[in-house]
Amino acid sequence: MTSYIHFRCPCCHGSQYRTSVFDVSEKNPLGAKCIFCKSSMITLDHLDAARQAQSHVTEYRK
Repeated sequence: MTSYIHFRCPCCHGSQYRTSVFDVSEKNPLGAKCIFCKSSMITLDHLDAARQAQSHVTEYRK
């Protein structure tokens, strides 16, 4: 069984990336960078968590 990690760029919403040990940091532990705009990539589970956090904020404002 093979598991895949799906990345998404938070700036340009691209999904093509490169990894490098030189780009590894606390915020980017896998060292993935967007090949288009050079931003650090985020995983889709982070996007889902961010969406849920935003929806909770909107619910509190109602």
